[in-house]
Amino acid sequence: MIGDFGARNLDHHERTFAKRDDEDLKQLRQSRATIERLARDTLKNAAIAVEEHKVLVLVDLQGIYLNLHEWLRERRFPIDDGLLLSRFAFFGFQDVFDAMKAEVLNEGAGRLLDFEDLLSQIEDGKSGVKIPTGASYVRFVPQFEVFYAPAPLEDIEWQLRRYAMSGSFEARQQLDAVRDGIVKKVGWFDRDYAAYDDFVAKLKANPEYSKATKGFFSLSVGPRGLQYFDEKAVDTSIVIRAMDALYDYEADSLCVVSSDQDFVPLKARAESFGVQYYQADLAKFDASHRVGRALKNFGPRFIRGRFSPEWPSRVIIEAVSNSDFGVQQMYKLSEQELSALCELHNSMNDFHISLEYLGDDAASLKITKPEK
Repeated sequence: MIGDFGARNLDHHERTFAKRDDEDLKQLRQSRATIERLARDTLKNAAIAVEEHKVLVLVDLQGIYLNLHEWLRERRFPIDDGLLLSRFAFFGFQDVFDAMKAEVLNEGAGRLLDFEDLLSQIEDGKSGVKIPTGASYVRFVPQFEVFYAPAPLEDIEWQLRRYAMSGSFEARQQLDAVRDGIVKKVGWFDRDYAAYDDFVAKLKANPEYSKATKGFFSLSVGPRGLQYFDEKAVDTSIVIRAMDALYDYEADSLCVVSSDQDFVPLKARAESFGVQYYQADLAKFDASHRVGRALKNFGPRFIRGRFSPEWPSRVIIEAVSNSDFGVQQMYKLSEQELSALCELHNSMNDFHISLEYLGDDAASLKITKPEK
C-alpha cells in the first residue's frame, strides 16, 4: 500500500468523495488474499513448490535526482517539490525490479514460473490454467534502500554570509543562489537541491522502501566563496550494506544502482555467495553512450536507465480518481503540473492527451492523434 505523501495527501473532504473507492480497494485486497491462498493450496496439493526470491536494490540517489531535475528543467517542467521527481525515479526502480525478475525466470529455462502471473490469470477469470509438470513458482519480494547525503544548505548559507559581509563578491553571488536551494561554483558545478529532501521523503512512501543510510558533504568556504563540495561516505556505506546482506543471506538477487564502476568487484563476491549481482545506471537515462565499459561487460546483469514515454501518463492516472474503472487517487497535483505532464507525454508519443476542466475538481481526459 502506498504511504504518506505529506502535503500532497488528499484533504479530508476529498477522501470523503473517494470513500467508495476505498471500500472497493479493500474488497480487492481481500479478494487478492483469497486468490493467493487458493493458489498456494492448489500448488501444495500438486506437490509444486512456491519459492521466495528476495530482491534487494541499493540506490545511490544523488545522480538520479540531479539528472532528472536538470532534464525536466530543460523542458521547462514545473518542479515545486520532490513528488514528481520521486515518481519518475520510482518508476525507474520498478524497471530494475522487472529486469531482475525477467533474468531470473530466463535463467530458469521454463522451470521457474512467476507466481504473480498465476495470480493474475486466476484474477482475470481464465479457466483451465495449466501448470507445467516439473516447474516451480517463484514469488519475488522486492525491496530498495536509499543512500544519500542531505544537502547542508543552512551550513553553506551561514558560512557564505560571513564572507559576503566582508565584501566577497563570489560569496555574495553564491549566497543568493543557496537561499534558493542552489549550490554552485562558476565553471565547476551548479546543482539545485531545493527539492532534494522532499524527493527522498516521497520515495519513502513506496511500500518497497526499506531504509535510508545517510552520508555527508565535505565542503570548503573561504574569501572566494564555496570552493569545494563533495558527497562522502555514500559509496562506502553501499559496499558495507551489500556485504552485510551477503553474509546475512538477506538477498537472492542484489543490485547496486549507481554510475560508478568502483562497485564492479562486488559482482564476484556476490556470486561466491550464490547471489545474482546486477548493477543499474539510472542517472544516465538520457546518455547511455556514457556508460562505463566494465558495466557494459555485465551483459544482461547490467540494467540501463530510461525515461519511458509512458511515465507522464502513469503519473496523471495516479493523480486522478475514477470509480467506474476502480482507479483511486494517490495524491494531489496542480493544474499546472497536470498540463505539463500532458505536454511532456505529447512530446514523446504519437497519441496526444489533454485535460478539459469541468469545474468542481472534475476533468475529462481526451486522447487524439494529430495529423502529420
